[in-house]
Amino acid sequence: MSSCATALIVIATILGPITLVFLAVSFGTDYWLEFDVNRSLLATADKEPANNLWTHTRYRGLFRECYPGNDTAFLDTEPGVVDGFCFNVNYELPESRAQFSDDFLVRIHLLRLFLAFYIVALVFFVSAFVFGLILCCWRISRWAYVAGLCAYIAAFSVAAAIAFFHGAEYLERNKLTDQGFYKTWSETIKNATQRSYGWSYALGWVGMIVAAFTATFYSLAGCYITSQRYEDRERLDKESHRGGRDHPIAMEPVYAMEDPYMVKNYAASPYAASPYAASPYAAYPTMGHPRAYPGPYLIADQPRYAVGYGDPQRDMWAMREVSS
Repeated sequence: MSSCATALIVIATILGPITLVFLAVSFGTDYWLEFDVNRSLLATADKEPANNLWTHTRYRGLFRECYPGNDTAFLDTEPGVVDGFCFNVNYELPESRAQFSDDFLVRIHLLRLFLAFYIVALVFFVSAFVFGLILCCWRISRWAYVAGLCAYIAAFSVAAAIAFFHGAEYLERNKLTDQGFYKTWSETIKNATQRSYGWSYALGWVGMIVAAFTATFYSLAGCYITSQRYEDRERLDKESHRGGRDHPIAMEPVYAMEDPYMVKNYAASPYAASPYAASPYAAYPTMGHPRAYPGPYLIADQPRYAVGYGDPQRDMWAMREVSS
């Protein structure tokens, strides 16, 4: 196998664990969206509800929305608190949908797709990494193509998951009028809140890009392996016809067959008078034993011929070289 294919496989195999770490950390951490609320600005407004959930600094991931800091006493009276300062992200559709808008239901569906596509990405990239390890053991192009395809699907799934995440975020900021979403905030809360994407979001994009590079390296390695096999086949075909039309290289195994002229007296046999008697093989009569067809082969780029003689007592063959 060429050095280019080996280098591509090595690079893809190294990038595999790195991509898995990026995707897994991005999937499991809670820093996709960050809301930094300046409480001092809210304190200057006498009529602002200072203890609502959306008036505190928080960060959100795929599974939880957390409220760090020391001003979390308001969480003591909130239902559904986990770990003291977090809430689980709700992916369930409400039983009574009459009181919720269509945009709210669409947001939940987008969040579900966000979670589902990210899980699909993790599963496919783990499969790509396993196929890549198989490629390291058996240098066969189909394993490279399968690993590349799985890595491409993983990269596409991450991109789709992030797209669904942005779709849900767009609805939260521009469409939803339910309590707690952006359009219901007062101007004071909007001015005091700074919204940004966290490092979990950035790791998701980095993991997607590295997964795409990994898929490309696997695919290129498969192309190199395939092209090298074609080159080797063409070289063997050229070498097989180097001796000319009269002396093609035998590409099939040589088998023994019964001599139709099984007589002990070679000089009196019909074989002695046949056109084959003038051939180079006439010096090696079968003397009544099974005769093998001569098969040519290459030694130092020169055609040679081997004649086999069967020994029925020992059940073995002896080969002798005859030059053309």
